Amino acid sequence: MIKKGILGMSDQNNLTQDTIAEEKKYTLTETEINILIEEAIYNTYDIEETMQRSEQFEGPIPHPEHMQQYKDIDSSFPDRIIKMAESNLTHKQDIEKIGTYGQIFMGFLGWLTPSGIAAYVLYNAVVFTQDNKSIEALIALVTAIATLGGAFYMKNRAK
Repeated sequence: MIKKGILGMSDQNNLTQDTIAEEKKYTLTETEINILIEEAIYNTYDIEETMQRSEQFEGPIPHPEHMQQYKDIDSSFPDRIIKMAESNLTHKQDIEKIGTYGQIFMGFLGWLTPSGIAAYVLYNAVVFTQDNKSIEALIALVTAIATLGGAFYMKNRAK
């Protein structure tokens, strides 16, 4: 008689003589093949299941169980950890405010500078026109338009 489990089979029930013979490394008789197939079908296998549980926490404040462990070490640790987290959050918010105000200011300055140059050049165009210097006035007018056009183009290109 052939022992159970010698083939190391999985849940496959369709065994052929070739696969069994290859596993056993010799030719089996038809009776032995039928016995092996029946044993494979009716054999029960022990299944062992393992369940795992994991938790993940991010941020400056530890898990409540860990906070209790810190409190067991020193009763002031949880308060100090919370104060540290609050001051860190306040610091990050201050940096974001500065960055936002800086972007607003630079956006305003990005339009104010070319507008100021264009206004100065237009003023000079008016002065040149009053002094009967039409070529200089035309050059100043083209320069003012080019300055505003370039600022508008660069603003839209950045978007």
